[in-house]
Amino acid sequence: ELKIDDRECTRCMHCINVMPNALRPGVDCGATILNGAKAPILEGAQMSTLIIPFIKMEEPYEEFKDFVDLMWDWWMEEGKNRERFGELIQRQGLSHYIVDILGREPIPQHVREPRSNPYPFWKEEEVPGGWKRSLEDFRARHLA
Repeated sequence: ELKIDDRECTRCMHCINVMPNALRPGVDCGATILNGAKAPILEGAQMSTLIIPFIKMEEPYEEFKDFVDLMWDWWMEEGKNRERFGELIQRQGLSHYIVDILGREPIPQHVREPRSNPYPFWKEEEVPGGWKRSLEDFRARHLA
């Protein structure tokens, strides 16, 4: 029996398109919620961001209505004049929107792109011994 790991699934439907006889959509119906797409002339198209990977869509749609109410309330309070919703998310931050406004836990599918800088930056209090270290100790540990 072939099953899909729902926690790792990005809902792209590639597996179903490649193997239509082996896989088909399940009986658990719902929707994937994306926010923030636009296609301005000068900047180029901006893709939407995955906000909720799966939400059940059953009558009376209360969970979806609650999500839309939170989204609209935040947009009305924080949005500037003629500012699109995706621009508000970019200005205030995706993590602020997901964690503080929607009250959801971040998941790997929320990452827009991998880090461009592979070097993590640490705070001095997070580094054992801080930034002040002895050059002689370093050279003793790393003999040439």
